[in-house]
Amino acid sequence: MKSPGQTAFVNTVAVALACAFVAVPGRAAAEARRHDGFYLRVGTGGGFAFGKLEGAADSPSRGPNIASELAAGWTVGPGLVVGGGTYPMVVLAPDYDGVDAGGQHVSGTGPFVDWYLDPTCGLHLQSALLFAAGYLDGSEARPAKIGVGYGMMLGAGYDMFLADEWSLGLLARVTAYRLHGVDDAIRLASPSLLVTATFH
Repeated sequence: MKSPGQTAFVNTVAVALACAFVAVPGRAAAEARRHDGFYLRVGTGGGFAFGKLEGAADSPSRGPNIASELAAGWTVGPGLVVGGGTYPMVVLAPDYDGVDAGGQHVSGTGPFVDWYLDPTCGLHLQSALLFAAGYLDGSEARPAKIGVGYGMMLGAGYDMFLADEWSLGLLARVTAYRLHGVDDAIRLASPSLLVTATFH
């Protein structure tokens, strides 16, 4: 177990490494830029979804998915953003019980926090609690289904300032959902990598 001093040292090193990615040219301008005030983020990317249909017989599924993000909020403390967002994903070709399910669409919406460890740098951690809704498109072999439930999102990323308020970044994210109404229930989890644009 790390002591408070060791933890503080590790955090300091992490922030220092993150700041090292800021371009050297225009360093003074970069240092003047801060993540504060109004926050708006859009993102898109891809990942891999793992699903499990819980019914008379559990049926797993997996496959690539398209992930996106739209979030807005306000900075309530140094580097700390609170707001609301939506974190959809589309699983392109799921099958359960070995049967084509068409496509699978899930969207989770709810409150989030996003914390920039140093407001002048780009390293950030985010999480959200979500109300979720989704459906299976269905196919000739399987009827369409609609479900609702809950979920959560955890992510870590790095943003690089392109202008005083705009930054471009990469975000590694995991979303997990549990939906009821699709047979008995369905569980979905998806690690994804997104490209993000943030006004902040």
